[in-house]
Amino acid sequence: MPHTPEQPREALTVTGAPSTYTPATGDLVWDTTTKRVGEVMDTRWMRYQLRPPGGGIEWHAAGENLLPVTQPHCMECDRIKAGHRDATAGGNRRLAEEWTMAMGRHQRTAHS
Repeated sequence: MPHTPEQPREALTVTGAPSTYTPATGDLVWDTTTKRVGEVMDTRWMRYQLRPPGGGIEWHAAGENLLPVTQPHCMECDRIKAGHRDATAGGNRRLAEEWTMAMGRHQRTAHS
C-alpha cells in the first residue's frame, strides 16, 4: 500500500537497515538520489527542502534518501555565522544580508 505524507513509510539507509537519522534545519546532508550535498531549509511530512551550501536553487528530497555529512570545522564559517546571528538579533537586516552574502562567497571559495 502506498504511503501518504501523514503515514510515512519507515526510512531505510543505503544498506537497507532502518534509519534513525533525522536531519534538523541547517544540517548538511547527502542526497543519495541527486548525488549532491544540501543544507536542510525546511521539512514537512518526511520531505526535506534542501539548497546547495551558500545558496542556490532549492530541491525536495525524501528523508530515507538523506545521509549526514561531516565536514572539517571551519573558523571562518563560525565567524560569519556569529556575525549573522548578532545582526539578526539586533534587527539589522542590511547587515544580516551582507553576512549571508559573505557566507555564500566563503562557501564557494573555501568549500567547493
